Amino acid sequence: MIIGFVQTKGGTGKSTLAVNTAFSGYMNRKFGSIALVELDPQGTLKGWWEDRDEMGYDPGKVSFHHISSSQKEVFQQGIKSISDYNELMIMDIPGEGTGKLHTRFACAYCDLVVIPMRMSTNDESAFINNLYPIIKEILRAVPEKKGQFHILPVFTHPRLNRQNCFDYFEDILPHQVSCLPVVFPTRSVYEKYNRRGLNLAEYAQLVQSNKKFTQQVDRAIEDIETICKTIIKVGKGNYGSN
Repeated sequence: MIIGFVQTKGGTGKSTLAVNTAFSGYMNRKFGSIALVELDPQGTLKGWWEDRDEMGYDPGKVSFHHISSSQKEVFQQGIKSISDYNELMIMDIPGEGTGKLHTRFACAYCDLVVIPMRMSTNDESAFINNLYPIIKEILRAVPEKKGQFHILPVFTHPRLNRQNCFDYFEDILPHQVSCLPVVFPTRSVYEKYNRRGLNLAEYAQLVQSNKKFTQQVDRAIEDIETICKTIIKVGKGNYGSN
């Protein structure tokens, strides 16, 4: 199964979601091998993975791959090679202002495209003007990809009435794109956990002597586990045995 976190707009939590989805307990119980793939030439996750190596953290079932090339044939072949040897591939797609080559590729290639998006007119405008035209173009060429594009509401208030959030997206989204029945809340721990190459579970071990921090990270881990279960449930509904 290939999951892409895709959004042309930066700062929507794609990398945080990709990393912690790959290392989630649910995904690691579900799949025998997991590839975390970064297509961002800036290499944010690459630096984070190098920190992990330096600190000696166990990657478990997760392998990391950074493909920085902007040549279509190069990264297409790289992705195909990685997907051939992993049961699950999670792709972190860079925000792109022009061309949107990686975005187009991910929307066409992934089994499930997860689009992190805030409840804001700015995010709505960016989606309609930049990402939605790509989705429409792909669906015209490959109609069977209908049902593979899903908004994930991000940076929601932890006490937000979630049904109000889902209703908001139902009102503004075109019929080709649906909203996942789950949210990614704003939590301060998401700004802290990844220093020195940590994932959420490893950060939880680091702060276990601090009750307040432990409660925060436990809630964050629960967020990710719920998101992962929802993604796989949606994926099964669309792709049968995938």
